[in-house]
Formats: sequence, structure tokens, C-alpha cells
Amino acid sequence: MIARWRVFLGFMAGGVFLIGSHVASAPRAVLGLLVAFAGLALRGWAAGYLEKGKRLAQDGPYAWVRHPLYAGSFLMAFGFCLAGTGAGVVPSTVLWTVFVLLFGIVYPLRIRGEEESLEKCFGDAWRIFVSKNHRFLPRLTPVKRENPDRFLWSRYDKNKEYNAAFGWLAGVIVLVVKGLKGW
Repeated sequence: MIARWRVFLGFMAGGVFLIGSHVASAPRAVLGLLVAFAGLALRGWAAGYLEKGKRLAQDGPYAWVRHPLYAGSFLMAFGFCLAGTGAGVVPSTVLWTVFVLLFGIVYPLRIRGEEESLEKCFGDAWRIFVSKNHRFLPRLTPVKRENPDRFLWSRYDKNKEYNAAFGWLAGVIVLVVKGLKGW
């Protein structure tokens, strides 16, 4: 149930961004887009290690943080909020409120539910993984394993991570168009 709400609210956030974003300054927009790109890169890196329901991803970005896809989504959303706010109190407040709702309430509920499923599926391997990795904040050094897995583009494709890249590009286009009108 929460997964459906997360997707719906994500689309709603995109709509709010489309309507309410404003480029206040070029440096702020560029900084925000760089942060959003870092999130996109993290998501893409993670997707190349993930085989949902088949094996527990523990290498690549998973050696640093338990949920790199969600961490990447956080960075993307934060970056776009940073890039697209700064002028107009009401639109900026609405945009940041949607961000806080998504990442303060919806995503934590989704993560808890996902972790329950992963524990049921992977048992002790999951519990060991949890004992070594933080949920959201990265470790200072990665967890090293014998015979680590490697990134595969076929996993990236199977996970349809290119959709995040299209979303990032759409956000960039929105900001460029709005920036050209306002600069």
C-alpha cells in the first residue's frame, strides 16, 4: 500500500516542481543540479548490483549504505528542491513541504516494510548485513567481502533505472526553461 502512495506522491511532487519551482540564481541552480546528479549516479550504481528477490545486494554502494536507491532518491529530490526554490515563499514552502512529507514519513514507512520482507527472504544474511550497514547514512569505509559481486548493465536495465535518468533530465529541462525566462 505505501509503495503505491510513494509512487503517487512522487508524481505529485514532480507536478508541484513543474508548477512551483523557480530559478532564483544560476549558482544555486547549478549546485542543486549537481546534488541531484550525484543522487542519480548513486541510484544507477546501486541498480547495477540489485537482483530483486534473488540475492541480497551487498557490494558496490550496498557496501557503504543499506539503501543506496533511497539515498540516491533523497539526494535527487533535495538537489531539485535546492535548485528550484529561493524566490516566492508559498511555492518554495509547498515544494519543501512535499519533500519533507516524502522523506520524513512516506519513505521511512516504505523502508521499514521492505526491511521486514528482506529479513523474511534472506534471514541471517540480512541480519548480518544490517549489523554492518546503516540504513541511510553511509559508512566511512565499505564493508569488504570475499568474491564481491560486480556492476552489470543488464541489472541496471532490468531494474529500469533509466527512468530515473529521464526524470533527472526532465527536471533539468524545467529548470533551464524557467531559468532562461527569469535570468
